[in-house]
Amino acid sequence: MRILYIIFILFTFQLIACSQTVRMISTLPNSLAENSGMLVSNENAIWLHNDSGDSAKLYLIDTFGTVQRTILVQNVSNIDWEDITYDNQGRVYIGDFGNNNNSRQDLKVYRIPHPDSIIGHTVVAEIIEYYYPEQTAFPPANSEKKYDTEAVVYFQDSLYFFTKDRTSPHQGYTWLYQIPADTGSHAAVLLDSFQTNQISYIFEVTGAAMSPNQEQLALLGANRIWWFTDFSGNRFFDGTVQTISLNSTSQKEALDFVDNQRLYFSNESSILGAAQLGELNLTSLVTGTKQQLPPALSHVVVYPNPTDTQFNVEFELQVPQKVACQLLDAKGGIVRRFASQLLSVGKQSIAIETDQLLNGVYFLRIKCEQQHYYKRVVIAR
Repeated sequence: MRILYIIFILFTFQLIACSQTVRMISTLPNSLAENSGMLVSNENAIWLHNDSGDSAKLYLIDTFGTVQRTILVQNVSNIDWEDITYDNQGRVYIGDFGNNNNSRQDLKVYRIPHPDSIIGHTVVAEIIEYYYPEQTAFPPANSEKKYDTEAVVYFQDSLYFFTKDRTSPHQGYTWLYQIPADTGSHAAVLLDSFQTNQISYIFEVTGAAMSPNQEQLALLGANRIWWFTDFSGNRFFDGTVQTISLNSTSQKEALDFVDNQRLYFSNESSILGAAQLGELNLTSLVTGTKQQLPPALSHVVVYPNPTDTQFNVEFELQVPQKVACQLLDAKGGIVRRFASQLLSVGKQSIAIETDQLLNGVYFLRIKCEQQHYYKRVVIAR
């Protein structure tokens, strides 16, 4: 089985062809063998933390991988710390939301001052609690295991979570949720989804970072980074996306921007090798393209959106082809289905009734020539 896995890994290297500059900088010490979150202070100072199995501790390292300092968060534990981010006031947020089996009901984010500003070796955290309102079973059925989280960013007064898909059969999505970046207990609001890859679990999102200029979002996987630019507000997935190979497959779980042109990333130690710190230089990359529509399908418009009892889907076909539409709820279940039809060239319009559906976020899926195009739809009355 391990041989087959390695063969698959080697094959996946051929799936991504991008021009980039990737280099490994240093090996990390054994104390950071399970590092899972990264906060870059400057080019030569990086804060890291481990996931479950370690205490509630932050480690400051240099680019040689040498530990310079540690800070213990006194009033909390490390059930499964998975990512770290910071806001525009310099405060830091640590996500204790690792949830492999989707069974946790104690998801938290810990807020502390920036560790650079902390005097001494201890700090007390403020606590933010949250939950996913769509989840009603702990754990849910295998087909609904969408609530494990390993990635968070701060953006415009909110925290944004990118979930790790553990569904079976595997759907290959990350689901985007939002909560206020403030203490208390919050219901996470589902905003959007992005399909990383349906083939394998190794393509799931394990880390996230927002650039200093707030104009770039990076999501991390085992052997790649998804780099989003040109987005408007928190519509990250509507922007330009480029998939960047990191030239190796390992258990990568942490990344952060050094500046607006460079990223640091790291991996845990595993059978594939020791924990390491790496760098990706973005300056040589050619900008990618926005979400591609299936061939011959263009100018997709959904209106009104938000809607109450009905919305319309308009698009244009360049050649006759079969098109089908499905409306999915937040759990990925099909709530409206429209049989595949052979449509002619030109503008097309489909009316979709929603008067029997509950308020909330839905996703319209247009299936065309064995490809899928997704559009977020909000029902609000």
